[in-house]
Parts: sequence; structure tokens; C-alpha cells
Amino acid sequence: MAACLHMHSRRAPRPKRNAAMTRTVIDVSHWEDPIDFEKVAADGIVAVIAKATQGAAGIDKTYAKYQKAAAPYKFLWGSYHFGTGSEVDAQVEHYLRTTKPGDSELVCLDFEPNPNGPTMTLDQARDFVVLFQDRTGRYPVLYGGYWLKERLNGKADEILIKCPLWLAQYGPKAVLPVGWKEYALWQYTDGHDGPPPHAVSGIGPCDRSQFRGTIDQLRKRWPFS
Repeated sequence: MAACLHMHSRRAPRPKRNAAMTRTVIDVSHWEDPIDFEKVAADGIVAVIAKATQGAAGIDKTYAKYQKAAAPYKFLWGSYHFGTGSEVDAQVEHYLRTTKPGDSELVCLDFEPNPNGPTMTLDQARDFVVLFQDRTGRYPVLYGGYWLKERLNGKADEILIKCPLWLAQYGPKAVLPVGWKEYALWQYTDGHDGPPPHAVSGIGPCDRSQFRGTIDQLRKRWPFS
């Protein structure tokens, strides 16, 4: 996922402090291949979210391999779809057909600029969420950072705020987009920018996320929808 260093926001609320924090969630894609999941588990990682699909036809070549390799270690599992400017209905069908997510698996729409083609618009993100909820009964987690904040333009979105937020922001403070009162997860580093820890045994530097609560609370909240 792309770096999200922008810190500005229009009167965006900040999460409350004085709560336990756990930084035991990672997200991965083909860029991290190969991964030694035995070492990942031994390093204390509890949850893994893997890139599954992109647009209407793209599939991350490592998704099925990662899912199979991670299974013996009983991670909390999740997947994400990188949204593009492709036809939304086709994207939803492609994501669901590829992942066939169970009720215990986190599902996520990654909303950020597409460096290789048309970028998903805010209207398309809304349509994706509505179609996804209609076909699964669940709202996907929404991953976003500065791009989401800029597209919202200081106005809460009545559809998108139904999605648990996975905030992408590589800085010392989590500043929420307008409309959300809390984040489900906060991706605080891409393995280079943002506060430590950065590296994970069996991978090296990688995307890491924080949950506001204990590991037991994370297990109870997962998959957030």
C-alpha cells in the first residue's frame, strides 16, 4: 500500500488516549515474497492481511500461496482489494470470487491513487461498498489516508462511514478523516517511514498496523464487520 504522509485534515477528531495498544497486525503482497510465516508467528504477529485482487481482473500472485502457508499458524486472516477506475460491479465480483471470504476473515477496500491506470473515484468507492454489502451482508473495512481525506473535502460521507476504518498515516498521531470517531486499525508504518517497530522476523521491514486494545480484544473484534 502506498505511503500516506499527509497530516492535514479539516477539524478531524483524534482518537482518545489512555488505552492499550497492540502492534501485531501486518499487511503483505507480492512485494514481500518470500515470507517465513513460522518466524512471523514467533515474532508475535497475530493478524495478517494479504493483497488479493486489483481492479476487475488483477490477482496478486502470492495470495493463495500466503494463505496456505500461513494457515498452520492460526493467524487472524484478512484480504484486501485495491480499487481502480474499472467497472465497480466487476471489481466486487472479482474480489469475492477470488477470496471466497469466510465470516471470520477481514475484507477490505483499499482506496488510494492507482499509479498504473485510472484511480477509483469517491463515487465508485461508495458503489463498491453498497454492492459489497448487498452481496455479503457485510460492510468492508475501508483503507485510506490522505487521499481519502482529500476526496471527502471536509464532509462526512453517509455511506463510507459505515465501514470500519483502516487509517493509513505514517506519523506520531492518528488524525481521522471527517466522519469517523475511531479507527479499527492504524497502519502507522510502511516499514521505513513512521514510528517503530518496522521489521518483522521472516519478512523484514513491512507495513504494520496498530489496534487500540489488547490482543484478546483484537481477537474478539476481528474481522470488524
